[in-house]
Amino acid sequence: MNKWISNVGGLLGGYALLKAPLEGSFLSGLDSLVDGVGLITVVVFSGALIYSGVRDWFKG
Repeated sequence: MNKWISNVGGLLGGYALLKAPLEGSFLSGLDSLVDGVGLITVVVFSGALIYSGVRDWFKG
């Protein structure tokens, strides 16, 4: 159960990075970098959730 919570937490963290408003702050220069890290995080953790679900489904 802990791996599911960790994967969902990582997925939500990546989504938060994608939606983080950095315009108008001193971090506005890092906006594209933060978006890239958020996108990679969302893809990796959603893939991990899909893999875990399919593995558990076939494991029975």
